[in-house]
Amino acid sequence: MRLKDPTASGDGAPPTPAPPALPTTGPARGGTSVARAGALSMLALVAVGGTRLVHGSLTSHDTDRATYGLVGIMLAASMVASLLLPGGVSSGLAKFVAFHRGAGDPAGAWAVHRFLSRLGLVAALVLGVGTALLVRWVYGLGPLDTASLALLTTTYSLYTTDKSAMYGHGLVPQYARIELGTSLLAVIATIAVIVTGETGYLLPLCLGYGLFVLLSRRQLWLRRRAEGAPAAGRFHRREVVTFVVLGSIGTLASAGFLQGTQLLAGQFADPAEVAYLVAAVALIAPLYFLPRALALALFPAMAGAHGAGDAGAVRRQVDGATRALAVTMTPVFLLALLVAPIVLVLFGGGAYADGAPVLRLMLCASFFGILQVPSVNALASGSPAQARIPVVSAVLGCLVGLILVWLTARPMGAAGVALGYLVGTAVTATIPVVVAGRIHRLTWTPALLRCVALLALGALVAQLEVMRGWSWAAGALGAGVLCVAVVVLYNDLRRMLTLVRARSGPPPVR
Repeated sequence: MRLKDPTASGDGAPPTPAPPALPTTGPARGGTSVARAGALSMLALVAVGGTRLVHGSLTSHDTDRATYGLVGIMLAASMVASLLLPGGVSSGLAKFVAFHRGAGDPAGAWAVHRFLSRLGLVAALVLGVGTALLVRWVYGLGPLDTASLALLTTTYSLYTTDKSAMYGHGLVPQYARIELGTSLLAVIATIAVIVTGETGYLLPLCLGYGLFVLLSRRQLWLRRRAEGAPAAGRFHRREVVTFVVLGSIGTLASAGFLQGTQLLAGQFADPAEVAYLVAAVALIAPLYFLPRALALALFPAMAGAHGAGDAGAVRRQVDGATRALAVTMTPVFLLALLVAPIVLVLFGGGAYADGAPVLRLMLCASFFGILQVPSVNALASGSPAQARIPVVSAVLGCLVGLILVWLTARPMGAAGVALGYLVGTAVTATIPVVVAGRIHRLTWTPALLRCVALLALGALVAQLEVMRGWSWAAGALGAGVLCVAVVVLYNDLRRMLTLVRARSGPPPVR
């Protein structure tokens, strides 16, 4: 019996951006369990984030702030371009390939894969050339930077679609190995560029993403060959195309807004200040490792519970995951707020210490972005009406944030851009958290408000003069804030541990 995909609406309206879904029925050869997929995804995400962090740190140390800001603008342009259509294609591959495989229809899975891969290739090539020419016209790029940007946009766009195809076909271990290897190669290539004194700072990333595309496509070819090249299958083309288009809108409004902050800073802020925002975006990336890995395992589990009509399981999952993220991440963000100047100096040198206010605003925004992950997954895996809520909230939050950027960026510079992103992300996150809490009748509001209050306290303490650099007084004050956080969150921590123990038994058979 073929079950209706619980994340799909009648017209294919997608969630914002949903994590790649793994087959939940009848795991195909080469597949992997949800738990193992989550662990491997965490490892791969660490490799991806670590590569970008090392690349950014080495580049910032080797250049002045204006040059590093321009490199960040080129990187952001490639990331935003990859979300225009490839982002939706990526979501479509992850969802519909896995859906057809779960329904025992490998021919349909390969038919969707073939259709979306061709669409993604055309989009990647067009966006690569278009992005490079546009950025060259605005910022006066040289021939090497223009060619590098075109290549980076194309390879990164293909990287996003092929990664989702690997997840959809259940090739998670193979994906993780390729991700680790190509990430290491990109780091080595970055070191080589710095040591030789070259200025092609984008080329190492082009090499890493390009090799990933070649190796992943070989794995996909081997998988299809092993399955005996299934005959041409059928799929609902209109539903897939609609999903891709709306998925692109959702990813552009959420992930695109984050990358777009660097482009906005390039228009409103002094060139030296752009580097502060570029550094902040690179530094907050590792904080998303845990929630992203959690989402990769959580989404299919919630979808399965919805499909089985087990609303109680969804309630327990969203409640436990949200409380766990809030309790565990609040102290981490508090510490990051307090040591922001030191982190920036280690990342890019003494000239970056003045960017601490920008980093702190981006940290606060990231807290809201992380807190919403379980609620977004719960809604996206639910009914068609629920699945639209994260998309609407992402678009609304993006619009609010952009309006605030327009009002504050010129007088405040990069800090104004970061403030707009903070407010926009808060709007984006609040809607799904509130709606999920009401749907499942959760009593987590006091706990979440305590976490937000602690974050506000940390932001206020971080503004004190004594916290501008390292000293014994700064260390003592920071330790005191962390102790207060432990006391305030003590009961929440105990409740979280109780929920974990209650769910520590064998997982239900789906």
